[in-house]
Amino acid sequence: MKISITCRHSDFPQSLQSHTAAHVQSLERFGEHFESGEIVFDTEHGETTCELILHRHSGKPFVAKDSCDDARAAIDHVVDKARVQIIKYKEKHSAKSRRHEETLYRASIDPNAPSDTNNDQA
Repeated sequence: MKISITCRHSDFPQSLQSHTAAHVQSLERFGEHFESGEIVFDTEHGETTCELILHRHSGKPFVAKDSCDDARAAIDHVVDKARVQIIKYKEKHSAKSRRHEETLYRASIDPNAPSDTNNDQA
């Protein structure tokens, strides 16, 4: 994944930039392949705002934003927010395919079997 780091209104040390890149790279272990990642740091009134945008090959990008007094804490919070978004996305989309596969499996075993819908007949 190609990562671009932008710092507005201040300069961040190289160690902080490498820390950021390592944290963002760790998000790829969730099985989602990203084309690129953008990290934007902005410092106003002593508070650092960090925004992370992860561009996927298809679909909407994952976007997370957080503000904190410490830049490292802001990075950690943003990466955690993105991680939660990715996990929710993966769970949502894998659950749909499982339900569909389960229905196909049941139909292939016994096409005359009743479905699992609860039809209350009195």
